[in-house]
Amino acid sequence: MPLAPLAWLTGFRRVPDNSVVTVHRFGRFIRALGPGWRWTLPGLDQLGQPVCLIGHHLSVVGGQGIQAELYYQILDPALAGEDLDDIDALVIREALPLLEGPIGAEALKVGMNQQLGPKGLRVIRCRVA
Repeated sequence: MPLAPLAWLTGFRRVPDNSVVTVHRFGRFIRALGPGWRWTLPGLDQLGQPVCLIGHHLSVVGGQGIQAELYYQILDPALAGEDLDDIDALVIREALPLLEGPIGAEALKVGMNQQLGPKGLRVIRCRVA
């Protein structure tokens, strides 16, 4: 364990498996780090919290009281970019317009995937109540 402080000082960071971490320099998003040992610029690069790539679950309530449960995963963290820091808010923001009127689970899933696909996310299951 005596090598851990040395690794931190030299800029080596470990990203857990099935996770990504955002890198910010001077407050601006630079890149997303994938799993494994990664090198960052010590003192300049700030790391965000690790974000799991799989197994996200959200409950979203629409305008007319329509409630949807969404299960999604992150396919391409680079496309999600700085939205990785608050990925749940992005999914909720994209889901709310679709929940304004009556919608079925399959239609919601297709609509969400059309909106979130270019951002590197995929809804794998949803339920509307």
